[in-house]
Amino acid sequence: MFWIVLIIAALFFSWHNYKKNKPLIAARIAEEKEKDRLKDLRRDTRRRQWALALADILARRNGLPIKGVELVFKLDDDKRRYLAQQVKKELGLSENLDGAALRHKVEDILRRWPAGIGSSPRTFYHHLAAQGQVRDALAFDCMRTAFLTRCIAGLGWCDVHQAWLVLLLNAQRAQDCFDSWEDYATAYVRARRVWLTLRDTPTALAGRDLQEATHYLQDPVSRWRQLPWNEFKIFEPI
Repeated sequence: MFWIVLIIAALFFSWHNYKKNKPLIAARIAEEKEKDRLKDLRRDTRRRQWALALADILARRNGLPIKGVELVFKLDDDKRRYLAQQVKKELGLSENLDGAALRHKVEDILRRWPAGIGSSPRTFYHHLAAQGQVRDALAFDCMRTAFLTRCIAGLGWCDVHQAWLVLLLNAQRAQDCFDSWEDYATAYVRARRVWLTLRDTPTALAGRDLQEATHYLQDPVSRWRQLPWNEFKIFEPI
């Protein structure tokens, strides 16, 4: 009988303490969940920063933001009009294409992104492959895909979720194929040199890419310096 009373008393005090401390326990659980949420948010933000950073030197060249992860651009009308014209030209789209027809075309382009986004000289990739510069071609394509996809989303021509899917997958292939930001940038510059040659671009512009890439690699506040190349996977489907 004594043991039964003792057990009942112990259960009563345990229940009483639990009830008394229930708000504190709930608060601690909520605090841990919030910590996990913020950790996941920071991790997701870094992945998105990384995906956008692939095209940072192109974004800088065109006066576009290279901070944060917001895709929608805040541009004045003239800047937006000029960017839209340039992006349509790069995508091989009619300058008059607009509205639902434009979004439909863009959606199809993004769906087929592994085949390449944007028009290019017919012999460009064949030339690089023949010279054994396949990695250079890939670096060029990764940067171009990141930049044009960012512009497409920034101009509001596509669903941002579709844009992020392309951006993250594109970033993952870059991470898998190159060893560092320097390796990636160097390969891009070599491919860009071929691109300019095939387009009969004035030689005065040929050295700009190397200069821009070198400067950004050395800039202590650039995303290429602040984000590690392979510390974490960029695309991790749940």
